[in-house]
Amino acid sequence: MVASTRYLLDVVELKAPSKALLEVLVDSREFNVARQVVEEIRRMGVSVRVEYLDVGDYVVSSDVAVERKTVSDFVSTLTKRNLFEQLSRLRDSYSKPILVLEGDLSSIPLLSSINMNAVLGALATVARMGVSVVPTPSPSGTGRLIALLARQERRPQQGEGKRRVKAVRRSGLSDEQLFFMCGLPMIGRERAEAILRVYRTPLEALKRVDGWPKRVDGIGEVIVKRVKEVLETPFKV
Repeated sequence: MVASTRYLLDVVELKAPSKALLEVLVDSREFNVARQVVEEIRRMGVSVRVEYLDVGDYVVSSDVAVERKTVSDFVSTLTKRNLFEQLSRLRDSYSKPILVLEGDLSSIPLLSSINMNAVLGALATVARMGVSVVPTPSPSGTGRLIALLARQERRPQQGEGKRRVKAVRRSGLSDEQLFFMCGLPMIGRERAEAILRVYRTPLEALKRVDGWPKRVDGIGEVIVKRVKEVLETPFKV
């Protein structure tokens, strides 16, 4: 399947217009680690705008968003058990969610001791969730795929003006909960989200702060010690 995808991406020609009329949003964190993907999108004549995205790595339209995983990333997220949470959020935010699986699946036995049946079972679960799985052979292949998606998503009624893509934004109470958790020492947005995904509410998380290292990835005893110091030290004017 990967080989056939490579062939399709090789024969697709996207002629870049003199001025890019299409735009794709890329998450700022993804931008820092996937420059080849971004360069290929631009080379195909699609403009790239970098933003902090709440959901997904690339937003192609109001309907289509992409989560990109290299094969090694995919295996890693399986062992950490956060893949399905990421994709559930993607599916709940966009009507056409896509998981791009970048690289050679046959290399998995060389990268991890995880059973191949577990990998295939995970892919089957992703498909049953309603998330399309699209393999690509390389970062440049991923970039070409995203550029092609941008072309296909272009609405005829939009004419020749540049199409400005908007990302789905979560707001309201969830943002306030994240803001509250981010106020704790050494807890940034990613750790705050990880904590709340496990404990659901800030109150429950604070009640069970001693258990964070065992249940939350990226949280160790040093962080817990600093958080408890803030929570338990009497306030002094």
